[in-house]
Amino acid sequence: SWTVNEIGAIKVRHGKSNAVSSQAPARARNFFPIYRPRADAGAPKYLILREALVAAIGDGWWKSGDRFPTEVELTRMTPYSLGTVQRAIQMLVAEGFVTRKHRSGSFVAPAYRRIGGPWLFRFLDADGRTFLPIFTKVTGRRRVAARGPWHEWLAQGAAGKPLLCIDRQIRVGRKLVAFNQVYIDPEAYPYIAKAAPRALDGANFAQLVEEANGLPISKIAHLASCGALPEAACKALGLVRGTHGMTVEIAASAGNSRPVSYQQLHMASSQPRIYISQSSGEWHGGMQAPAPES
Repeated sequence: SWTVNEIGAIKVRHGKSNAVSSQAPARARNFFPIYRPRADAGAPKYLILREALVAAIGDGWWKSGDRFPTEVELTRMTPYSLGTVQRAIQMLVAEGFVTRKHRSGSFVAPAYRRIGGPWLFRFLDADGRTFLPIFTKVTGRRRVAARGPWHEWLAQGAAGKPLLCIDRQIRVGRKLVAFNQVYIDPEAYPYIAKAAPRALDGANFAQLVEEANGLPISKIAHLASCGALPEAACKALGLVRGTHGMTVEIAASAGNSRPVSYQQLHMASSQPRIYISQSSGEWHGGMQAPAPES
């Protein structure tokens, strides 16, 4: 099985390829020599292939709705074995880049359904090894000034500092499994604060921060508790008020412990098992304490 840490094991840069790929039909050329990561020394083969496939999809080599190559076809296009190809495709399916239709084959998913890493949480299939595809939908966004664990973490002691709360539905396939509340500093990440809610459907906020600010998520801390779910979560999940379940608090930081986001993930006890990645972060006062500035 593969882990969240393995997904982030290689950080690579792809060459400029729009001009190349637009000069000839995609089917007439092999994508791999163009999109293969440059800095792949020592990286697992399936991660190298995954990076190349994601880059090709993002560049429009295969567009939304296109039939995706079969496993056998990809073994002919690349120097990799069937097992390596299968593992890479499994990742693309779990991340929403590719969808599989029974008896029809695999297809490139619409952009709004693609959620790339890094992952702050995942859900496991019954086999205990396969990650389930996750889809998110924004259902609300509002400024919050009330103090809470999110304020202590994100405001860094600035009393009354307004923060932004984004409400999201978390679905595995068609099934609604969790209600997610994401808190961020709107001044630090204005592109998230100002984007249209529809544009944030399916977005991985950690990935947005990495791409826009060049700040890789360096620490993730989790705290799980069981009990009666908040009224807002019960309403969002269609549960009877007071239903018991699990709440997972997630604090993410980047660079030199710069606070990025605080999340609350609420779910009923009957949902799939949640996978939480390993983290070196520690909890202090209900939240991961930032390191002192050097």
